[in-house]
Amino acid sequence: MLAFIRKAVVGVVAAACLSSVAVAQQTTNTFDEIIKRGKIVVGISLSTPPYGMTDTSMKPSGFDVAVANLISRDLGVKLEIVDQVSQARIPNLTTGKVDIVISSLGITAERAKAIMYSNSIYVDEQMVIAPTASKLDNLEALVGKRVGVTRASTNDTIITQKAVQGTNIQRFEDDASTNQALFTGQVDAIVSGAAAANAINAQTDKFARKFAVRQSPMGIGVRRGDYDLHQWLNTEIMMLWSGGELQAAQKQWLGIVNEDVPRF
Repeated sequence: MLAFIRKAVVGVVAAACLSSVAVAQQTTNTFDEIIKRGKIVVGISLSTPPYGMTDTSMKPSGFDVAVANLISRDLGVKLEIVDQVSQARIPNLTTGKVDIVISSLGITAERAKAIMYSNSIYVDEQMVIAPTASKLDNLEALVGKRVGVTRASTNDTIITQKAVQGTNIQRFEDDASTNQALFTGQVDAIVSGAAAANAINAQTDKFARKFAVRQSPMGIGVRRGDYDLHQWLNTEIMMLWSGGELQAAQKQWLGIVNEDVPRF
């Protein structure tokens, strides 16, 4: 009988603790805070064209900015963009500097240990880009070559995993620096997205896509536990896709329209 009472007391205490946690989570509900303050703070790299950049008037533009504008419109709040480099995306989110991250953020199992992802907003293809005349047509051909990537990006992760031993991977702080390294001959090739390759090809015909390394779905990063915001974003993505606005943003900024996007 005494053991039964002890178990009952333990159960009551555990339930009370869970209730306290639930209350604490509700009092720090990011979705409610966004609505209350009338502003959503979004982390975007503005040095990663065509995803994020500044136009001739020095205003933010690009695919990620277009998606952020659609989200703020449908939330009925103002948009504040925090410019960031690739390696700051996750820390800025987890420390609360931004509410969400829309920054060419490839979906990976490793990152999902630290944050939650929305459903995909675009599926990119990671490409090896090199001088048009070069014969770099597979991973083995990169052995002994200098391959540039943006530090802490999906491109960095993918080529680090797949590269054949002897490949010289060189890391740069942002996409602009990575591209410049290719243009100036500092590296023999870079790994970047198909949309980024299109942007390079629009500037010059000296460089070409050589081969695909892997597909890379991209999503919106949300802090772990922000379930209301996560659910709203997934609903928003579905509505933007159903209405064709997400495809229109893909076409305008990336030059590629996905037939579909992964949902999970």
